[in-house]
Amino acid sequence: MIFAQIQPGRSYMGCLDLQCELVASIAAVCKDKSIDCAFVSGYGYLEDPVFIRYSRGENGYTAPAKDEGVFVCQVMGSVSLGEDDRPNVTLFLNGAVSERGRSRAVSGQIVEARVRQFEFLLSTVDNVVLKRLKEKQTGMQLWLQMLPAGFAGGAVDAPQLSLSQAGALASGRDDALDDEPNLKEGDWLNHPRLGMCRVLLYDGEERIKVRLGSGRIAELMMSLFHLTSEGIRDGGRVYAVEVRKRK
Repeated sequence: MIFAQIQPGRSYMGCLDLQCELVASIAAVCKDKSIDCAFVSGYGYLEDPVFIRYSRGENGYTAPAKDEGVFVCQVMGSVSLGEDDRPNVTLFLNGAVSERGRSRAVSGQIVEARVRQFEFLLSTVDNVVLKRLKEKQTGMQLWLQMLPAGFAGGAVDAPQLSLSQAGALASGRDDALDDEPNLKEGDWLNHPRLGMCRVLLYDGEERIKVRLGSGRIAELMMSLFHLTSEGIRDGGRVYAVEVRKRK
C-alpha cells in the first residue's frame, strides 16, 4: 500500500479549446505549469473517445478501440510520472450518447478524445511525486512508488519516503533522512539474523515487541541495537538494525 496524508498545492480551472485532443491538452497544461502530481476532474461533451480496458484473461490492457459518437460525460483521473519519468495522464470516463432516440452508456479509460466542450479542475500535490509503473502480477499500470518532489526524474529504486520526509526535502531541510530513531507501531526492523520484523509495540525506552516473518512474536531490547533509517514499507518506516558489539 502507498498511503500518506498530503498537503494541498495549487489549483487551476479552465476550459479546453474546441476540437483539441483531451489527454494531450491536459498533459500540455501540466508541462507548462510544471505539474508532476495532481488530481483531475472535469465534465462536458467529448467526441469519438478511444478507450483501453483491463482484461483479466490477458493480464493486461486491450488494444485501443474507438467508440463513435458525441458523449456527455464526467471525467476523473490523475497526473503522475510514468516509467519514462514524463507526466502520465490517466483519465476515466463515465458518459452516455443518444442515438436515434435511445441512450447508451459507456465507461472506460480514455487514451484519446476530441473536445466539443470540456471544463476541468487540476488540484496539484507539489511536495511528493507518485510514479505509475507496471505491476507484474496483474499487468496493470499502478502507483507503485512515492518520492519526494526533489527526486522527480530520479531512478526507479530511489528511496520511498513518508510525507513528512518528502516535505522536508522539498522545502530544502536536511532532516528528512535523519537517522534518529522514532520507532512506532507498524514500523519495520531489518534485523541481520531475524530478517524483516514488524513492530507491534514499543514502550518508548527499552522493550520492542515484534512479529517475525514466520509469524512468531519476539521481544527485543533497544539497548542492544543501533538503528538507521532506510526508507518506507507498507506505511511504516524501515530501520536497519546493527547489533552492538559487547565489550
